[in-house]
Amino acid sequence: MNRRLATLAALLCAAAALRAAPAAAQTDTASVAPAPVPATAATGERPRTQPLDAAVPRARRNVNLITYEEVRNAHVSDAQELIHNLRPSWLRTPRGATTFGNHVDIAVFKDGIRLGSREALATIPITTIRTVRYYSAVDARQKFGGDTVAGAIEISSP
Repeated sequence: MNRRLATLAALLCAAAALRAAPAAAQTDTASVAPAPVPATAATGERPRTQPLDAAVPRARRNVNLITYEEVRNAHVSDAQELIHNLRPSWLRTPRGATTFGNHVDIAVFKDGIRLGSREALATIPITTIRTVRYYSAVDARQKFGGDTVAGAIEISSP
């Protein structure tokens, strides 16, 4: 009887340990401070600890979207400067089926209304921008139709 109780107690302890393991693995690393490192005997100074932010992985930014926070933190005056500073690849001229007589440029839309090509970006003040989204040629053709062979930039206002 005593042996059975000991076996049952061991099984319960093992089950409790297995249940606690996943919960321990899901703890938030932002609330865990790095352990202090003791001073070295030779120099007497404390080595630097790794900053707390390094333990938390950062979210990736979307390469096809300029968020509201990015717009507000940018110190520029218009949409062209904003895109030139944050996502310059959006303004590169497309490669492929362009000829000397057929100039292809990116289409610019604000709240669903076409404003023109990349020159229209300079006329949009930064205070009227909430988000900016880039569409590839295929995505722009599906969303806006028409002449969007080089892609499109859509600006939404607050």
